[in-house]
Amino acid sequence: MAKAVNCPCGEMIKADTDDELVQLVQAHGKEVHNQEVSREDALAMAQPVE
Repeated sequence: MAKAVNCPCGEMIKADTDDELVQLVQAHGKEVHNQEVSREDALAMAQPVE
């Protein structure tokens, strides 16, 4: 099931798998916000894409 994370900066990150979503959210957090994001936090922010 596809999921998405809406970052407070306005970026929407979408992926088809949890692993891909976590990787993209972690990369976004590090590159854009200079923050580390745990797998658990990334998945906690995820919402199903309808």
